Amino acid sequence: MTLQNFKDTIAKGLYKLTVREAHADEICIQCREPALSKCYSDAGIREYTISGLCEQCFDGIFGGGSD
Repeated sequence: MTLQNFKDTIAKGLYKLTVREAHADEICIQCREPALSKCYSDAGIREYTISGLCEQCFDGIFGGGSD
């Protein structure tokens, strides 16, 4: 199994779609809303390209942001 296949399997198990599928639909892999409109910084946009999570969901999971 390749690393990409492993990542796709994990994403499918957690979110029912892969990061590539989220990118194709331009949605966040978690909240399923338009992702880039919920990315407020360059770091948030970069994170979306890596994980498929919008900045708001990423911050919610990892405790970032201005909460």
